[in-house]
Amino acid sequence: YLALQRRDISKSSRLKSAEDVANMSDGEQMLRKIIEPYKGKIILLDIWGTWCSPCEEGLKHSQEEYKRLKDYDIVYLYLANRSPDKAWKNVIKEYEVLGDNVVHYNLPQDQQQAIENFIGVKGFPTYKLIDREGNVLDVNADPRYDLEGLAKLLEKINN
Repeated sequence: YLALQRRDISKSSRLKSAEDVANMSDGEQMLRKIIEPYKGKIILLDIWGTWCSPCEEGLKHSQEEYKRLKDYDIVYLYLANRSPDKAWKNVIKEYEVLGDNVVHYNLPQDQQQAIENFIGVKGFPTYKLIDREGNVLDVNADPRYDLEGLAKLLEKINN
């Protein structure tokens, strides 16, 4: 636990600031702004919270997921819901939800809610695939129960 606490990820370029979407309130516009740097890549969006046991269960398998899907040029985008900063960083460290293609946001609640409303979040965690053009796809992208199915879906999208 102490080693985890001492691990400093605060300067990681993968922990993004809400400044990226400062003064924005429209969920679609904020999401477009957040994914803009990754246009041309497939994005697996994971909306989760530190208070959510199924979310943490999914995050436990992040490294396995990254290895299995490494051939698909994916960006993993994590948006945390109602998660205190310290708890958010601790969960990221504990489950090693880190990598060159991993991006985290912990937005203010009103902005997070606006994005969730745009996407149609009904429960946690929520997984969405965003194609190379920035379209949010209406597909089952939950890697927790069917990682092979997600790999097959990514294969179709890649072709």
